[in-house]
Amino acid sequence: MKKIILFADTGIDDFIALTYALKNPEVDLLGVVSGYGNIERKKTYRNVEYLLELAGRTDIPVIAGATRPLSGDEPTFFPDIHGIEGLGPINPPIPEERYANRSNFSKLFDLIKNNRHDVTIVNVGRCTSLTIAHYLSPEVMENVKETYLMGGAFMEPGNATEVAEANFYGDPIAANYVCQHVANLTIIPLNVTRNALLTPGDVDFIDTRSDSPLEAIIKPILDYYYEVYQQQEPGIAGTPQHDLAALMAALDIDGLHEYKRREVKVAHEGGFAYGQSIADFRPGTSNCFGPTCTSIALEMDQDVFVSNVLDVLASRG
Repeated sequence: MKKIILFADTGIDDFIALTYALKNPEVDLLGVVSGYGNIERKKTYRNVEYLLELAGRTDIPVIAGATRPLSGDEPTFFPDIHGIEGLGPINPPIPEERYANRSNFSKLFDLIKNNRHDVTIVNVGRCTSLTIAHYLSPEVMENVKETYLMGGAFMEPGNATEVAEANFYGDPIAANYVCQHVANLTIIPLNVTRNALLTPGDVDFIDTRSDSPLEAIIKPILDYYYEVYQQQEPGIAGTPQHDLAALMAALDIDGLHEYKRREVKVAHEGGFAYGQSIADFRPGTSNCFGPTCTSIALEMDQDVFVSNVLDVLASRG
């Protein structure tokens, strides 16, 4: 069983990743760090509290993450994709103001110290909170076993700009820090997450098997998401589950991803390449080794992805 701390900016695909983590018996979800990204931090924090309440898992601690990127700039949010509250058509009945002024990284550090060398971090939002944790207590963060990151696009178009993926674009300073300094790092970029599709038929099947208040909102949220994607990419077969693909990578599912190892940098000084993830894939290059080498997922087996997701999300009990 993997002990996972999830760093999220809880919009729609974060919600699916969280639901999968709660339902998968192979995951011991130690805590959730909720920061800004798809929506404001106070809303992402509220959303996690709401979802854990629906799941009957209020025993899982929620840690307040960052409210803006390391540059200090005002973040850009995406209510047109995730809805005003971040969960599509769902309006959580909890006031977001309750979570406006909080900071409890000490709770994160306690979780890591109590599970030394046994914690896997899965970061599916901006890299800001993760970078701050490394800045605040590098000696504690050295006890993290491994880190998985949803972000970047290698030799692929971005989704925030022509070249940049949204998580890296949202705070490229933090993304570059993580890619350059965090050991045992694996990146799950748009190269594979674009293909992590759940079709309306998949969603309908999951809905027929739902047996909890949390699972009951999967269909309305993903139906909303599907309509958004039909406007952005007409004819797309389903909704890309970017964050879920990264979480599943941490579980070492046989045949899911294929990787190459490269050193990774993120452009963070402005210009047309701002937020672009960079690695050397020129002919003649090969896998690198050492502490600054990162595993990058470049291929995904869609059948393995869908089969596993349906096994977990459509299971009862």
